[in-house]
Amino acid sequence: MAPRSAGAHPVASLPVDDRPGAGLQQSLQRAWQGLRDHLRAWTRQVSAGVGDSFGNGHQKAPVSEAVNEPVDQPAGPDEPDEPAGRRTWPQRILIAASVFFAVGLIYASGRLDSFEEAVGSIVRIDVPAGVLADPHAPATADNGTGARERPAVRPGETPAGPARNFLIIGTDSAVGLDDDDPAAHRDRTASAALADVIMLLRLDPGLRRASLVSLPRDLYVPIWRGGVPVREEKIASSLLVGGMEQGAPTLVETITNNFGVPIHNFVVMDFHGFEAVVDELGGVPAWFPYPVRDVGSGLNEPYGGCTLLDGQESLAFVRSRKIEGYFDGRWRRVGVWNDLERNQRQQSFMLMAMERAIDKGARSVLARNDLIEAGAATVVLDDRLTLRTLLDLGRAFSSFKPDDLDRYVLPVIDDSVGNSSVLRLGDNASRVFDVFRGTALQTEDVQVSVVDGRGVDDEAVPPTVHLGRHGFSVDMRTGPIAARTTIRAAIDDYEAAVLLGRFVRSVPVFDFRDDLGLEPGTVELRMGTDFTEFLTEPRTYEATDAIARDYLPGVLMEQAAKLAPRRALQDDDPTTTTTTTTTLPPEEPTTTGAPEESTTTTLAPEESTTTTTLPPDETTTTLAPDEETTTTTLPPEESTTTLAPEEEVTTTTLADELLPAEPTTTLAEGETIEEITPEPDPDAYNLPPILDARPPAGVKC
Repeated sequence: MAPRSAGAHPVASLPVDDRPGAGLQQSLQRAWQGLRDHLRAWTRQVSAGVGDSFGNGHQKAPVSEAVNEPVDQPAGPDEPDEPAGRRTWPQRILIAASVFFAVGLIYASGRLDSFEEAVGSIVRIDVPAGVLADPHAPATADNGTGARERPAVRPGETPAGPARNFLIIGTDSAVGLDDDDPAAHRDRTASAALADVIMLLRLDPGLRRASLVSLPRDLYVPIWRGGVPVREEKIASSLLVGGMEQGAPTLVETITNNFGVPIHNFVVMDFHGFEAVVDELGGVPAWFPYPVRDVGSGLNEPYGGCTLLDGQESLAFVRSRKIEGYFDGRWRRVGVWNDLERNQRQQSFMLMAMERAIDKGARSVLARNDLIEAGAATVVLDDRLTLRTLLDLGRAFSSFKPDDLDRYVLPVIDDSVGNSSVLRLGDNASRVFDVFRGTALQTEDVQVSVVDGRGVDDEAVPPTVHLGRHGFSVDMRTGPIAARTTIRAAIDDYEAAVLLGRFVRSVPVFDFRDDLGLEPGTVELRMGTDFTEFLTEPRTYEATDAIARDYLPGVLMEQAAKLAPRRALQDDDPTTTTTTTTTLPPEEPTTTGAPEESTTTTLAPEESTTTTTLPPDETTTTLAPDEETTTTTLPPEESTTTLAPEEEVTTTTLADELLPAEPTTTLAEGETIEEITPEPDPDAYNLPPILDARPPAGVKC
């Protein structure tokens, strides 16, 4: 757990040459100096003109020597009607506009200076060398990537920069909380903290893409510290193993060594900081379908519908493990009460907070610098995260929509160690981590269109065979002779282009545009005369990505470029949170046999088959050995199930759709049962989990 005081953690001072706001301030100062000189000169001119006018209006008229009488001196035709030194209206408007512009520059300069001071005041943790990955580190064993030229950055743009993995750590430290706060009640000292929230956030400024996954705090893994595994524990205890000074770096080492995911920067926030940020936002709107509570976390929302969660209520919601809902006159269990549900609620709350911050003007540092200052006062960062990086990421994601965040859930399985319940990674967990390694795409998912421009007539092994051996789907045609080998792809197919480039010995030129006319998921390889061969083993992702990323469109200096289309999540990917539900009309079964006698329905993907005989006014289901079925009774019809010996059936009533299926006893062959709806067990799962507290479509909170 990182301490809250700057004395416990040395604060890394920002280098002078790494402050982009300083150059702007110097320019503003020079502009203000020039304007001030202009105003001084103008003031002198005005003073002189007013003095002349005043003197001309009050001096005595000339007296003739011969006759002691005033002499009439009519104005000449070329003299102005107004006294000398007085400005015209266009001049006055121009001067007023200049003054307002100068005031705006001074205000902006002050805001930037305040922003820099806020970021500079953030407590930093000194991270040992080799713990955090360097996104700008030169690639090793590049196999031909080192001699390629870099494309010039287009005017008005800045390079997008590499993708970064941020580790978001929420500790359960109770330091700073009020005594009446439910989160302050704990069985250990307030400063001793575990990792209550662990999230991986990948930000790719070149693709304007963000991905998020939560790591359950009960994952049982080896804890790494100082480059060696110390002992096996729940991953949340990494902060305690590392101690107050090196808790966050220990968690970084543990994740990197166990899951192979590089971490470039981390952010630490405790309970008090979380509540402070939410309160600075003025609360976060939420929506609940019915009253909810959690005695353990202190969540208590006595009314359904829209509500505004303040800092303390928001913390109770994201910490909740055992939500109960008041439905149909009683409190019922909501969900199955596990960490996966809690992780998804935490991700959902992040989106809610982002939407709230955007509504409050957080996209503009100048307009809502107070939000930046509030966040800076409540977080702890690593000593590698610079102000320039924060500003570059903010510019790249200035138009990012929270709903475009790709969210993932790790597959885990329950286990126990001694008397402690733990979690271990399940199948396909590596596919989730591949997203944060940049290697989620497989060769089987990429269609390659080869245009051979080498002028080669005969070849022992054509490119289609080489690429086909690696799993690519390939089609090939000849084209005009070209000097340079080029990979062309839409921006959304960047990963596919990089994957293909890993197999070309001399990394080609890349061309990323959305107007190439290629089908989605298709990458074009134009083979030039400089082509040598395909690699048997691909080079590293980092080496190829370092070259290909330079060819992505940069970020506009004034505003973010248009968002690239998001990569569609695979519907059949069990690691994503995307769910597709298909409802089959009851009137359209697949019929086998005589009409109105039997129906056979195949249920994908389990491939289980239920044969149902339908005599008048009743439904009878015959089960083959080792099969089980769920029979749904629709009132007022009755359901009778015939079971083979020692088989079970689960009967569900739709009178209350929220009640769980109630198992019946095992019946001998030929026996029938009548539907019985007992009082539901109060500890049973009988309400759907609340994974997202955002208002449903059409509801504005």
